[in-house]
Amino acid sequence: MENTDYKIYKVKILDIKDEFKNVKTYTLEKPEGLTWQEGSSFHLAIPGFNDKGELNKKLIHHLSINTLSDEDTVNFTTKFSIRKSDFKKALLAKKVGDYLEFFKIKCHMKLRRENKKIVLLSMGIGLSTMRPLINKFKKDPSGIAELVSINVARKDNHLFESEISTVDDKIFRQIWVNSRANFFEILRKMDVKDSIFYVVGSNEFLLDNIVILRELGVSDKDIMIDLNDKKRASMFMAASKHVFL
Repeated sequence: MENTDYKIYKVKILDIKDEFKNVKTYTLEKPEGLTWQEGSSFHLAIPGFNDKGELNKKLIHHLSINTLSDEDTVNFTTKFSIRKSDFKKALLAKKVGDYLEFFKIKCHMKLRRENKKIVLLSMGIGLSTMRPLINKFKKDPSGIAELVSINVARKDNHLFESEISTVDDKIFRQIWVNSRANFFEILRKMDVKDSIFYVVGSNEFLLDNIVILRELGVSDKDIMIDLNDKKRASMFMAASKHVFL
């Protein structure tokens, strides 16, 4: 079920942290009284995006919130490629003390507490979406048999590694792999019975995972992706024609 908050919040940038090359985590002030579920995302905007009475979509970007409500800040992590969009250029120019705006908070990735194993599958900074799920589980593991996270990243690009290492390893496993080939080898060998899979990454990564999970016998309803119902249906339809290479 999708919960959406359309109010526009104007917030100050409290901190900007360089995670590793071209990847930054932004800490924003949390508006008073604002709450959200783990696995939520929002539309982040550069101030002035709606000055002319209509939305300038070039100054808006969809991002995951990687903090929980009780952490009292709104954080997100993003990557800056060599060829930057108008949004990324404007964001990169922002400093601590400057303002950003966000709206349309929604959640497609809330933890399902059905006494099953949950497996988080991510690529690169897709782990940012998984952070609040891991931390929510750390606070309350009820209704979840086990939590496993598998992330594709180079050895020196392990996002939130020190923080994740503090989760009880009796009920949580973090697996780092350095290539997609190794990732899919692990996935193919996994016991998928009574498991729910959360997948975050590029469209190609999503399609590859859906194809393999279907081959392993996982039902579509147990494959969670961060898309609304319409886009989710389109992604699963595309997966039916997708060839895993």
